[in-house]
Amino acid sequence: MKKKGFKGALAIMLVLVFTSGIIFAAGSTETAEKPARKLSIAHVFATNHPVHIALLEANEQLKEKSGGRLELNIYPNGTYANYNDAVQAVIMGQLDMAPLDSASEYLPKSGVLLGPYVFRSYGHWTNFKNSDLYENLKDDISKAVGVKQLDLYNFGFRNMTGNRPLTKLEDFQKLKLRVVNFPPYSEIATVFNAIGTSLPIGDVYMGLQAGVVDAQENPLTQIVTMKFYEVQKYLMITQHMLAVAGTIMSEQTWNSLSAEDQQIVEEVFRFEADRIDQIVRDNENALIDEVKKAGMTVVDKIDTKPFRDRVGLVLERNPSWVELYNQIQQIPD
Repeated sequence: MKKKGFKGALAIMLVLVFTSGIIFAAGSTETAEKPARKLSIAHVFATNHPVHIALLEANEQLKEKSGGRLELNIYPNGTYANYNDAVQAVIMGQLDMAPLDSASEYLPKSGVLLGPYVFRSYGHWTNFKNSDLYENLKDDISKAVGVKQLDLYNFGFRNMTGNRPLTKLEDFQKLKLRVVNFPPYSEIATVFNAIGTSLPIGDVYMGLQAGVVDAQENPLTQIVTMKFYEVQKYLMITQHMLAVAGTIMSEQTWNSLSAEDQQIVEEVFRFEADRIDQIVRDNENALIDEVKKAGMTVVDKIDTKPFRDRVGLVLERNPSWVELYNQIQQIPD
């Protein structure tokens, strides 16, 4: 009886050990196959927009560089939230990332990035991004907004459209020029001496068609996407403002990443920003050809000096811009 009891107890112990081994092994497998951390980013652009295209490519890099630990969950077309709500969600830590057009509400001097005739060329922009001034400004924005400013990129230079050639200051007198309905975009009316008229982007097409406004200004991408060539006859290559934006990350999300993953995220979003810049430049000639085929007349030989000479009026109203504006002007093309 004792021998039989011993064998029975031994059998039970072996079963328990064997079973525990399976449980332990299964637990180890689950740890090894831990799903990637998904960083959510929301934007308002279409899926064929340079920002979305670059984010898809950045996601592949992020997964590769992190060994599958990190990946992006991308919400395009405003499916998560509109622009302002997405920015606020990042600041509050409810969303990991979103684009930020201007931090001027939090750091007034940063509004100069969207000021008229600040950047002279794409080469000037690239050299700015390779400068200490750029890195310091990103840090200043991060502290002022309470986020991590990962990068800055551009959508291309903004240009003018109208139903007649607009090449001289006199051409803009009493002209109702649609301007973006928040600063510092509205300063465009100042340099052209036009009557600035605020309209949401969704109302611009009808506003032009109905004569509520006479002209508008936007990057070529937006001009083509919104089909303004259907209600405007002329495209003036004024290149009066470089449309600049960037990617911000929630401070809570940033601080939750390891030093290694922070470095990876910075590398990936540096790539993302440079990729957007590249796509925009590569597409520019094709977009000009597209508006020509649609019937627009392109006016590309414009003396912009009279407009540039009026930038001082803008700086007088925005004294916080002056130092940064002068520093950017010292950077070569």
